[in-house]
Formats: sequence, C-alpha cells, structure tokens
Amino acid sequence: MALACAATTALAANTASPTFLWLASTDTIGRVETGSPDSTSGWGYSYDDSDDGGKSNITVPADIETRESPDFIGAMAKVYGVIKATVKLNDGYEYPYAGIGFNVWNEQKEGADISAWGGFCLEYQSTIGFSIELVPENEEEVTESNNYKATVAKAASMNTTNFRWDKFRQETGWGKEANLDSVLAKTASVKLAFNERAGTEGDFLIYMVGSFGMCSCCGPMPDRIGSDPTTIPVKATLSGRILQLTGAAALGKATVVDLQGNVVMSAPATGIMDLSALRAGMYMLRIEGPGVNHTQKILLK
Repeated sequence: MALACAATTALAANTASPTFLWLASTDTIGRVETGSPDSTSGWGYSYDDSDDGGKSNITVPADIETRESPDFIGAMAKVYGVIKATVKLNDGYEYPYAGIGFNVWNEQKEGADISAWGGFCLEYQSTIGFSIELVPENEEEVTESNNYKATVAKAASMNTTNFRWDKFRQETGWGKEANLDSVLAKTASVKLAFNERAGTEGDFLIYMVGSFGMCSCCGPMPDRIGSDPTTIPVKATLSGRILQLTGAAALGKATVVDLQGNVVMSAPATGIMDLSALRAGMYMLRIEGPGVNHTQKILLK
C-alpha cells in the first residue's frame, strides 16, 4: 500500500516541459510556455521592494502605455521585439531590489520540477549585473528568501550565455540552507533579479530566456529596436497547412520552431512549405538570409 501511494504521489507531481524558449520577437502576450496546463502559468511580471518600504522601480519606454497593465511585457515585446527597461534601486529598504519574473506552474506559486531544463540560457544586454533566481514553493520555509541564484555579468552588447545548475548558489551567512535538487523539484517562480546598493541604476534588454542551450536555436537578435528588422520585404501567407513565402532571397532559410524551442521543420525560404505533418498549435517561423531577418507566429488548426 505504501509503495502504491508513493507511486501515485510521484505521478501526480508537477513537471515542467523538458525544454522551453521565450523569444521576444514572436511574443505578443508576455507569457512563457512552461508546460503547465494552468492558464495562469508563465505570465511575465515585474516586482520591486515597495512592499518592504523601498522606492526601487522598473520603468519602461513612454510609448508603452503603462506598466500597470498585466500585459506590459507582451506589449513591449510586440512594439520593440525585446524587453527594454530601466531599473533604479533606491532608498527606503536596507537591501534594495527589483526585477522581472514568471511563475512556473500557476499564480498560486505551486512548485514544479524544472530539473530537466539543465539550467538557463539568456540573450541579453545590461549596463549592470543581475542574477537568475530560483524561488521555491513555500519560500519562507525552504530558504527563508536566501534563494539559489546564478550571477549574470553586465554586457555592453547583446550576449548569449548559458548557466548550468552547478552555477547556482545560495549566499552565506543568512537564510536557510537548502538542497538544490529539492529546490529544482519544486520551483515556483523564476526571476531576473537586480539586488544592489541604493543609487544603482541601469538599462537592460532581454531578447531570449530558455532552458539550457535553447537560445542557440534562433540566431542573434535582429538590430531592430523600434524599426522593421528586414531589409528585404518578406511575406508568409498560410492557407490551411500550406505556407507560401514571397520576397525571401534564394539563399534564405525558413525554420519552424515549436513553443518549447524545438526545430520541427527547416527548408529553403523559397516558394511553398507543406506543414501538413505538424500537429495543430502555435509555432514560430523564422526566415534568415542575405538581407532577410523575419520572425512571426503561425497558428495551425
């Protein structure tokens, strides 16, 4: 009986997809597809130390109507093809903090097993350093807020970096020591966290966030903040399961990627692509070649 109960518990455990990739150039809603069936999972949010009396904040470009919108990350990705923001760490709390993040399984911050991710990858640019923070379920009991973090160095230009799980550490001298494997088995949230002394200010861009190694799937970020990324007009028209490509150079390549970052089809970006072998769902189409850098979402029904 005990073995049967244990097996049932193991099967019932929340488990994230083995891989994931969030790509700003194709996102318009601000959601990371983690593999959770819960409709509240993966939505991007910002946070700061205001609940602790602090005055730190994250500001976004003025043409993004308001960061109070629950969809401001999606709106920003749609306009800029990248998360583009400024962080200011101010007085009011002894240990200023601010950042952005997403919940892995649901907004109730129920934990999920993310160990198969192997770590994280980022494509980013930042004038100050920050960290990738793993927030476990029941954070106050498990780590007392001294969560596992991996240090992300500042980067003057767009940089793609991978962080294996062995790069994640807890700080010493405070909080509660926890086992990393236990944290990975029940991770509730992932944060890109800025924790510095008051008066620190910096700008950052986030183009890709994914599981370890996934950021290599889609090439570098187009140089297109506030502008059209293509120099040669490209049009992709979907009729049923037939995708017609026009305007792409003969040397161009078309790649179809699912929302977990897996390349499911690749072909020369000329003429027609037959997508009848793919399952129904949302995919990302990327077309690259001389003078061409085009990305869009396609929905197969």
